Amino acid sequence: MGSEYLVALKKADLDAVEAMIQDAPMIYKGIVRICGDPTPRGKKLEDYTSAVAAYMSLKKAASICRHPTAIGQQKTVCAKEVKLSQSHLAMARIELDALQKRHRSIVQRISYLKGTLHGPWDVS
Repeated sequence: MGSEYLVALKKADLDAVEAMIQDAPMIYKGIVRICGDPTPRGKKLEDYTSAVAAYMSLKKAASICRHPTAIGQQKTVCAKEVKLSQSHLAMARIELDALQKRHRSIVQRISYLKGTLHGPWDVS
């Protein structure tokens, strides 16, 4: 009685094993009713279900992991973006330096013009 259940369980799709295990207590009760010992089959069932659970856990973990090729491609894209950002930063710094020089020049020109307007005849 229990051996047919184990065979069916082994033939089942691994995703369906957890649902099938729900029937195990009824199988055990049937074995006990006909004066049998469910312990040997119970041990096999526990071993098999724990192996299936371990496999499903590993399968889930593997599906979450990214393939090394995809990681390498992403690293290449990121490296290009970093280089582009560094180039933009360098250009922005050059532009900032030019603007700061222009600003200093304008401030000096304003100072000079103020001095010219308030020449020696200005008493303020």
